[in-house]
Amino acid sequence: MISDIKKRHYQDFLRMNEAFVHWLSPLDEAGLSYVLERANYARQIEDGRGVLIGYAHDADYPDHWNMAWLSRHLENFFYIDRIIIDETAQGKGLGQKLYADVEHYARLRGYDWLACEVNILPNNPASHAFHLREGFEILGEQDFPAQAKAVRYYAKALS
Repeated sequence: MISDIKKRHYQDFLRMNEAFVHWLSPLDEAGLSYVLERANYARQIEDGRGVLIGYAHDADYPDHWNMAWLSRHLENFFYIDRIIIDETAQGKGLGQKLYADVEHYARLRGYDWLACEVNILPNNPASHAFHLREGFEILGEQDFPAQAKAVRYYAKALS
């Protein structure tokens, strides 16, 4: 079952984020509150075993590098910022279900694109394969030398 994120699961999300921090941005309680205050979409699956957080292209998130890059390359997009599936729940289709839900959400609101980024440094090959299977196309890449990080941007046409 997919539902809005429940506060009682915040600590679980922070623990999951820490487990995958090499592919995600670090997040503490204050950061999670900041992210959720700006999110247009913040849903969980199976009682907190997975979470997906996303934003409209015009969300109030001025310091977000990836949204800034995407805004220079796309119009009217919905951005998937963070998806985390608990290690014990991976491979059970939860990510696919969350993606179907956010895609439905974005289509209903008239967005033309669903967009995201996936790390290439450090590389996340399973996520690249997932996005290509889900119909996303590569838009480009960006390096963040100060963070020793690089990402590849993906978009999926919704119209």
